[in-house]
Amino acid sequence: MIAVGIDIASKKHDYFMIQSGTGLTFKRSSVTIDNNESGYKKLHKDIQAFSGATGDSDILIGLESTGIYHTNIIAFLIACDYKVMMINPILTNMARKSGKVHSQKNDNLDSQVICKYLIDHSDELTPYTPTLYHRLNLKSLSRKRFYIVESLRKAKLSVNNLVQIMFPEFKTLFSNIYGDSAISVLKEYGSPAKLAKAHLSKVASLLHGRCKCTAEKLIEAAKHTVGLSDDCYAFELADAIDELEHIQKRVDKYDAEIKKYVDELCPNILTIPGVGYVSAGLLVGEIGDANRFHSAESLIAYSGIDPMVYESGDYAATHLIPSKKGSKYLRYALFQVARIIWQCDPVYKAYYEKKLNEGKHYYVALGHIQKKLVRLIHSLMKSGNNYEVKTV
Repeated sequence: MIAVGIDIASKKHDYFMIQSGTGLTFKRSSVTIDNNESGYKKLHKDIQAFSGATGDSDILIGLESTGIYHTNIIAFLIACDYKVMMINPILTNMARKSGKVHSQKNDNLDSQVICKYLIDHSDELTPYTPTLYHRLNLKSLSRKRFYIVESLRKAKLSVNNLVQIMFPEFKTLFSNIYGDSAISVLKEYGSPAKLAKAHLSKVASLLHGRCKCTAEKLIEAAKHTVGLSDDCYAFELADAIDELEHIQKRVDKYDAEIKKYVDELCPNILTIPGVGYVSAGLLVGEIGDANRFHSAESLIAYSGIDPMVYESGDYAATHLIPSKKGSKYLRYALFQVARIIWQCDPVYKAYYEKKLNEGKHYYVALGHIQKKLVRLIHSLMKSGNNYEVKTV
């Protein structure tokens, strides 16, 4: 087998080739190429040349997952029908520290480290496939949505603060000031002074659906508000609402795209109580191929909810805390689902209450729910089966 280790960077890549068993190498040190078409073609040419010289057509290429910089070269290598393995940088770093590979880290040696890891762990790694590529797409979409929603939260806060200054009574008349009816009124009139002079029928036409607020109450409240009908605040409010609606449209677009990927890749995950398309997108995207985790416990460790003891000097904590290694997005999704599943699934509810009866704190009990949830997700993603709610 020919192992090709590629160290990825933004502008240049280093690669090293060695034939396992014989120890023959393509060059004595790593080769550097530019991150462009000519560089990719040189890599392909060199691999074919080394394969021809050794008579070995079993080629395995490994590289570390490095944000976005590996995306293009992976697409090129797959198009050339190479078997490509994505390696978690944590694993190669652990191997380096353990003394199994060179302990120092530099760009020239990293590709050799990856080669050595490929040879030692080839049977444990999962080839990069189009399905895995789609999972990475889902991961990218879900992470982007995560931050867009944070922008949405800030936009809502701006609207809330401006309404509080201009028309505080408005918030008592609507259960949701970001709903269609409330936003329609704010967009149409912008300030309580204008609303106070509005026609009753016009205001009534803006109140949709199950809105309990009446046009009469709105106009009366506007006439007697203690808020400030300031042109500057009115301008800021109109701008904040525009931003809010723009961001909400972006969220809706991402939701539609995420839904398509979840339906294609792992729809059975939606059978778990508390898992919707948004949380499913984060879970499936962050986990990727469940087969790369040989056990549910390894996935628990990957998610960073495995327990660890905090120690510093002579101090050692008496309680275990989550390691919080790995993906914060995965932990966020697990936490959100865990908060729901124990309330609507009898098995999880019984397990949650058992932990509370053992004297566990709410968040500790929830941590146990998350670990139980990871075991379930790991099983469903590997088997493709649906989850069935059972009675205790």
